[in-house]
Amino acid sequence: MRVKTLAQAIAAIGLLGSGYAHAADDSQLERVTITGSNIKRISKEGALPVEVLKREDIEKTGASTTVQLLDNLTSSGSVLAGTNSASFAAGAATAGLRGMSSKYVLVLINGRRLPNYAMFISGTDSFVDLNTIPLAMIDSVEILRDGASAIYGSDAVAGVINFKTKRNFQGVKASTRYGQTEDGDGMEQGAGLMGGIGDLGKDGQNFMWSFDAYHREPVFASKHEPTKTLDYRRFGGKDTRSGTLWGSWKDYSNGKFYNPLPGCPKALVTLPNGNTICPSDNDELGTQLSPRTSRYGLNGNYTKRIGSDSELFVEASVNRSQTSLDGGYAWMSQVQIKNGYAAYPTNPATLAAMRALYPQFTPGDTLQVTRSLYELGKSMVDVTADTYRVAAGGSTTLGDWDFEGSVNLGESKVTMQTSNAILNAPFMNMLQNGVPAGQPMFNPFAQNNQSGSLSPYATNLTNSANSKLQMLELKTSKSELAQLPGGPLGFATGVQWWHEAIESSPDALIRSGSIMNYAAQQGLQASRSVAAVYAELSLPVIKNLEAQLAVRADHYNDFGDTVNPKFAFSYRPWQQVMFRGSATSAFKAPSLPQLYASRQAYQSIYDYAQCADKGISAANCTLVKQQIRSGGNPSLKAETNKSYGLGVVLQPMKELSASIDWYKLDQKDTIQSLPAQYVVDHPELFPSYVVRKPSGIAGIRGDIDYISTPYANAGKTITSGIDIDIQYDLSLDGYGKLSFREQQTRYLTYQDTVLPTDPLLENVDYGGMPRWKNLFTVDYRYDKYSAAITARSYAGYKNAATPRDSIAANVPQRVPSYTAFDINFGVRPLKTLEINGGIRNVGNRVPPYAAGASLVTFSGPSTDLWGRTYYITADYKF
Repeated sequence: MRVKTLAQAIAAIGLLGSGYAHAADDSQLERVTITGSNIKRISKEGALPVEVLKREDIEKTGASTTVQLLDNLTSSGSVLAGTNSASFAAGAATAGLRGMSSKYVLVLINGRRLPNYAMFISGTDSFVDLNTIPLAMIDSVEILRDGASAIYGSDAVAGVINFKTKRNFQGVKASTRYGQTEDGDGMEQGAGLMGGIGDLGKDGQNFMWSFDAYHREPVFASKHEPTKTLDYRRFGGKDTRSGTLWGSWKDYSNGKFYNPLPGCPKALVTLPNGNTICPSDNDELGTQLSPRTSRYGLNGNYTKRIGSDSELFVEASVNRSQTSLDGGYAWMSQVQIKNGYAAYPTNPATLAAMRALYPQFTPGDTLQVTRSLYELGKSMVDVTADTYRVAAGGSTTLGDWDFEGSVNLGESKVTMQTSNAILNAPFMNMLQNGVPAGQPMFNPFAQNNQSGSLSPYATNLTNSANSKLQMLELKTSKSELAQLPGGPLGFATGVQWWHEAIESSPDALIRSGSIMNYAAQQGLQASRSVAAVYAELSLPVIKNLEAQLAVRADHYNDFGDTVNPKFAFSYRPWQQVMFRGSATSAFKAPSLPQLYASRQAYQSIYDYAQCADKGISAANCTLVKQQIRSGGNPSLKAETNKSYGLGVVLQPMKELSASIDWYKLDQKDTIQSLPAQYVVDHPELFPSYVVRKPSGIAGIRGDIDYISTPYANAGKTITSGIDIDIQYDLSLDGYGKLSFREQQTRYLTYQDTVLPTDPLLENVDYGGMPRWKNLFTVDYRYDKYSAAITARSYAGYKNAATPRDSIAANVPQRVPSYTAFDINFGVRPLKTLEINGGIRNVGNRVPPYAAGASLVTFSGPSTDLWGRTYYITADYKF
């Protein structure tokens, strides 16, 4: 059967190489089926930079999840690992490309779309959950590091990540995995079974199925040196332990500072801001660096060949991800307790203890209390995410034209159950009026109350959401539409239609605003339809020069029409040298949540204005958790983007190849939420966005009640960078082969604005955007053995998150770079058995700590904080 010309046309824009245009027979055409390359041979390079990770490359990384794999790539960023219980998308994982967030990256399986995760990053950003793609089922990954909106649609602004599963597999293969940190937590176990019947070439059909299961136990902060305590003075940082667990109180009538509640079981600590606390630490709270996770996936793929030129296919998958996150303790925040309340302290011993802590206290003064309700036990957040997907279609050849049609259906269902939330009205009524006879009274000024004193006010919450995708596509192509000086003109065109819908249902108690520290949040039901037509041309102008043109017109039923062209070229002046480049435009409509969703979250903020009122310097001001209220904005405009790329690929000798690719993205009307710290720091720009509680003390601002940070078209974003990839293969004759590979991504600029009228500010070389990321790998292969060592290096940066944040004078002005090493080994003792294993962070390297005023974080990937981690895998084919 002929290689489908549609694939050849897509190759024209760089996804499948660039050598097909001169092919004349099937043996030559086979070259175009190679999707990208590892830059080992220039003949596999196309007009656009595509990185391909084969199965053996995946195994060398030691990654156990898809997001861990992408976190190893130099071009990936904005990684969300799914470990934060406070996230709106708790349990889900994403990754961005080229400095842009995941909402600008299109994720595909076998070239087809997936449904968006049913919950949203920051409450409003749509994305595909990488945790629904089991790494064990992936045969290869293709990362297109270039704008592809003209080909795929508006969510391919920063690139495309295409996961490919195996095809035409025969037999049965079993796989298993085991891993654990050296400190004894994070044990992971995985198992998979894959089978295939029939050979497409011989039998005309193939049915392939796979089942994968994965489980990982939690990783605890208390077990690892960098995170065992919130006192970071040993790293040159601050003591960030808080007094929230054991509680603190303030004399609302005349007290500037909080004081610890009586009965502290620890030695008291006075912070630089003047507050004295009963310190609580991560090891006491049992904070998780990574949650307990279980995932299961069942996948099937049937392909039927009809004649020599036609095929039918059906793909189906069901995946479940279960994540149990540590939600911490419920807490009462800045709750006023007045004289006469049932909870007001009257016990002489308690009053004496409070006077000892704060001599100015006069019984009868209004008090303000903040403390965890630890007696109730931790709040656990259990997330169950089910993803369903069915794709069916066929392809055929009629005359000189190739046709392909497909139907793609997908759905994501997410249920989030939260335990031990507090009913606000009954709890406040108890503090004011007491409890019925025989029921234990909760005393906020005493430690270790009976758990039964809080259980009448505790409840469980259930939030649910689902996201659906329905898609139709028909495309056709012809490899020889006309003859040009350099060869035949290739042509492809197609039409697409898809419908996406989301429905979010917060718990009824959340909708009614009945839960303490939860703002009222409404449900969401919205949908959108998009129709598109696209065309592509491959223009071999002369023998060594190919130009590729693509254009796409989209109609959004809620945002109108947009047309986006793309131009790309590849030029080989010599066999050893190829130049390539591209230019494209993009249109990014606001997501449905960005338009209509509401959200409420908590974020730690520096309230510098209140600190100044109290006489506390900015350097000694401490972070305070604040409520953030935001949500959709129906008045949002679409984002527009122009992106450019220019690169060179070199192969001066057979063993040596290199590529250098420059890119630039210029984005206007960028949609983002206002940064909460920026809002607090600029009250003159946002006079009604920071809502404070009454102060009680003249001349001192009250505590922040909540901060509004609505979504808006913030202005502009300009980013550019360079991707470098160099590989050298050294033959050792009868002793195997040694390969060296150097990969680096360097950000040249990342400028953005908060408001449209703001000047562009440079973010590169700050904590949010370190300048570079580097991988250097040495790989040795001999007979049935292999071994590799990878050095992962991460750039240093200025000791602040963004240029809008100041760097404290009493901390180092820069955070240093660092390097961690991973090793991997492989052996094939039998023809049917392959064993791989290795150690991540073999040197047990502790990443540098950033102690700037706007940073409380470590450099590099979060998995390096786990220390040395071991793993072993085995695959056996029956």
